[in-house]
Amino acid sequence: MRWFAVFCCAIAGLLLPAAEEITDLQPGPHASLAGQILTIDLPDGAADAGQPPAFRINLKRYAGGFVIGSIKVKSALKEIGKDAGINVRVSYRAEDDSHDRLGGKFFKLNDLSEGILRFPVSLDPYVKWCRVSLEPRNVAGKIEFDLGALEVNTLFPKNDSTYTCEYSDAVRNRPVRRGVMSPCSGADREENFAELKKWNVNLMRLQINIGGNPADYPKHIRSYIDRTIPRVLDLGQKYGIKIIVDLHMVPGGGQMRGGETIFDSEESAQFFFRIWEEIARKFKGHPALYGYDLFNEPDQNKPAKYSYWELQRIAAEKIRKIDPETPIYVESNHMCSMLSYCYMQPFKLKNIIYQVHFYEPFDYTHFIIRKQDLLSGRVRYRAFPGMYYGTLWDVDLVEFRKKLAMVRDFEKRHGARIFVGEFSTQTYAPGAAQYLDSCIRLFEEYGWDWTYHAFREGEMWDVEYSGSAVDDLKKDPDTLSKAVLLKAFSKNGKADSPKK
Repeated sequence: MRWFAVFCCAIAGLLLPAAEEITDLQPGPHASLAGQILTIDLPDGAADAGQPPAFRINLKRYAGGFVIGSIKVKSALKEIGKDAGINVRVSYRAEDDSHDRLGGKFFKLNDLSEGILRFPVSLDPYVKWCRVSLEPRNVAGKIEFDLGALEVNTLFPKNDSTYTCEYSDAVRNRPVRRGVMSPCSGADREENFAELKKWNVNLMRLQINIGGNPADYPKHIRSYIDRTIPRVLDLGQKYGIKIIVDLHMVPGGGQMRGGETIFDSEESAQFFFRIWEEIARKFKGHPALYGYDLFNEPDQNKPAKYSYWELQRIAAEKIRKIDPETPIYVESNHMCSMLSYCYMQPFKLKNIIYQVHFYEPFDYTHFIIRKQDLLSGRVRYRAFPGMYYGTLWDVDLVEFRKKLAMVRDFEKRHGARIFVGEFSTQTYAPGAAQYLDSCIRLFEEYGWDWTYHAFREGEMWDVEYSGSAVDDLKKDPDTLSKAVLLKAFSKNGKADSPKK
């Protein structure tokens, strides 16, 4: 207890660069403090680190933002097991006090040699106090943390803009459209368009989905521009389906998961801009072209040469010099998430439409279950309606509204047009049809265009398949989920009023 009292006295006088308030250290069994240097000393024979050191930090001033925390370290740790390193865990309670919201990062031993640990935290609008814990994993030896050098910096500026989005009369008066994402491959097959015509689909988000060896990217994008896109546009015109051209994979990679990505590569960024300039020059004015979807699910979690926003802004400005009218679809950060709309800035360009992807609750929409799991009894289905993170998700749409509140606020504040580019759930999930119906009812209420993920792409997402598990799916032309989509598509072309 004397050690804890000494720490509290020291920490009370600690002024961080941004003047955040930190307090309430919970000491671990292997920790000690000298001034503002916290040392964890783990003997070789320690089975584990026990309760790790932790403290609270007041981040209210950053609520609704994305921040990067940093702390200086000196490490003399060695590995004593797999996945050795230090986990900097940042947590805060959800608004309904049902679960912890998490941030931070795991650092491997070679990361510690840099002398500073930088860890990301995405903050809900209501956040105040966060708990920071320093968790050694499978290591022995000493590591020092300089608490006096702890910093918190905003990665993206807060959205204080009062800009009102500008739309031409033609775009402002567009009716609501309802459709699907194209499959990853075979998007230019005429039989797909003929089938979608029967479904009364009138919108497709065309995936330019280039996988495999990154060195082959130029060859594949050339094939899309020369063959796939023009054929899809022509088929769209033939069957009455408008096309949003979606660069589903950007050159260099668009998610920060280690290694260089488009965010730090001048070569990849310039290639990205050239792609959009060529697409705009070649296809502007095509009667089936509904929009340019610039960057699928960007995920930036640290400072970079180009931000997710700047890459799209520059590309949009280049397109506007070629095509002043066709709408441009911009995606929010963190995989086109709702939360990043708290700091998302509007573009000061005409006919910009803002996109969001909806997979909530994620533990329902992306829960994988296999037949052997069911037979063993070890794994249970995730169902809708159901309890997720301590909260009931039901057809009353209460939780759906909460999750989309930040997007709705952005829409109202800026007079912005919103597009739901993706939403779905596993086709075998109990309550899948009710879930899809709940999503669509809310999108319809808000007057948002939407495209279902996805038409004939992967059996687990395909509403023409049914079964008990991901490896037990069989073709089924009359599923309940398909019936929900068909009912919604039946509204297309029925003298829709302009969007709300």
